[in-house]
Amino acid sequence: MTALSGFRLLLPPGWSRYRVDEDGRKQFFAKLSARMKQIGDPELDVKLRMLANAQWRRLEQTGTHSVYFPDREVEGLAHLPISLAVRQHVAPSGAAFADGLGGLTRAAIETFDTAIGPIQRWQSETIGSDDNAGITTRAVGYGFALPGADGRRGLVFLASIPYADDADPVLVEGATELVDSIMETFRWR
Repeated sequence: MTALSGFRLLLPPGWSRYRVDEDGRKQFFAKLSARMKQIGDPELDVKLRMLANAQWRRLEQTGTHSVYFPDREVEGLAHLPISLAVRQHVAPSGAAFADGLGGLTRAAIETFDTAIGPIQRWQSETIGSDDNAGITTRAVGYGFALPGADGRRGLVFLASIPYADDADPVLVEGATELVDSIMETFRWR
C-alpha cells in the first residue's frame, strides 16, 4: 500500500474549507466582515464577531484541523447554518480507534461497514439555554480509522446543525441527510 497523504471530501456548491490556523482565521473573518457590510447591521456584526472569535478559540483548543461550511451564495440553493469540523484522533494506548471514540460523546456509536472500511457514526442533540434559548443543536459525528496504521489513529468529523425549536423537522432531517451525503464522499488519498 502506498503512503497516505491526506483525504478528500466533496462539498456542495457554495461551501468552503478553512484551516484552523492564523491564515484560515484571517480568510474567514475577511469573508464574515464583507458579508456583514452587505447586511448593514453593526449590532449584528459585533455579536457575530464575538461569537465567531469564541468558536474559533474552541476549535484551536480542541485541535481541530479544518472547518467546512456554506459561505457563498449560490443561486437556487438555500444554505442552512451547518458546519463540519475535522481533527485527528488517537485512541488511548491499548484501545482500537473505534473503541476510543466513546470519550467524545455520550450518544450511541454505530459502525457501518463500507467499501473503504468501517465508519463510526453518532448523533446527539443539545437544547440551548440562556442566550441560545430556543435553539437546539444537532451534532453528528463520524470516525474514520487510518488504514494500515497502529489501529489507534484516524480522523473525526463533527457536524453541527443548529435550528430553531419550532423548525420544520423535515428541514432538520434534510440537513442531516446532506451531512451524511457529504461524509459518504470521504476517501483517503
